[in-house]
Amino acid sequence: MNSHKLYNITASDFQHPKEEKSLLTLKNTKGLERVVKKFYDMGVENIIKLQYTGSSLKLSPKSFPDLYSLTETACDILGVNDVPELYVHRSEQFTATTLGVDRPMIALSTECLDKLSKQELLFMIGREVAQIKCHHILYQEIGFLFPELMDAVSGITLGLSGVLSSGLKYALFHWAQMAEYTADRGGLLVCQDIYVTKQMFTKLAGLPEKYWATFDVEELDNQARAFEGFKEKTFDKFLRFLYGNNLWAIARAQEIINWVESGEYNKVLVNKSTPQGIDFNAHLRHP
Repeated sequence: MNSHKLYNITASDFQHPKEEKSLLTLKNTKGLERVVKKFYDMGVENIIKLQYTGSSLKLSPKSFPDLYSLTETACDILGVNDVPELYVHRSEQFTATTLGVDRPMIALSTECLDKLSKQELLFMIGREVAQIKCHHILYQEIGFLFPELMDAVSGITLGLSGVLSSGLKYALFHWAQMAEYTADRGGLLVCQDIYVTKQMFTKLAGLPEKYWATFDVEELDNQARAFEGFKEKTFDKFLRFLYGNNLWAIARAQEIINWVESGEYNKVLVNKSTPQGIDFNAHLRHP
């Protein structure tokens, strides 16, 4: 199916409320401003970008027109004016990464390009464009090199580097988890196909390729609905802090299914669509 253009969409139209709350906590965490300043002073973004541009292949519109068309579609739907540069890096995982606060670039893994359908790629690219739309990139990059940043800051923290490190590290980690929920919503708004989105989560969760054609996505629904979710207790926070993994495919599937079934997803599509009557509920049915 073809995705429909959305008009005048803002980040707040699809930002997950848990991310909004977590972002406020992060911004109020002691030491963040100091780390952000050091991030820019050290030229950390250039270091991160060099790591990718020095080892990844840049994709041109001429050599990969279909991929650029998908990226343009994602930007058009989410109202991002500048289409980011595209790179591909070798990896056996389904990964996509966005780098660059001022001039974003998206790096896709070879696994994505080799094995995902057009609609699945649209979901993955849509997630990254959503990250740009929601201004996630700065804090993502800070989290990427957090230990090095804290070492650089330690000389001016008057012995508080350990406290700043643990507090900021948890705040960054918690926000990153919640930001995944927002990015998933953006990906769904771009591909506009909940069935494809659920298929993507089965692959992220580790479904072997030989079962892709036969696996009943309804089983993902059942597992996601049964998932207990995160409890905001100190012990649970400690475990998440130590063993966090922002894949959390089942937890993320649960959140996206809840968003669809609440009617909020369809509400965004209807409110931001063209005036013509479109049966958006068709996206919720099995193809």
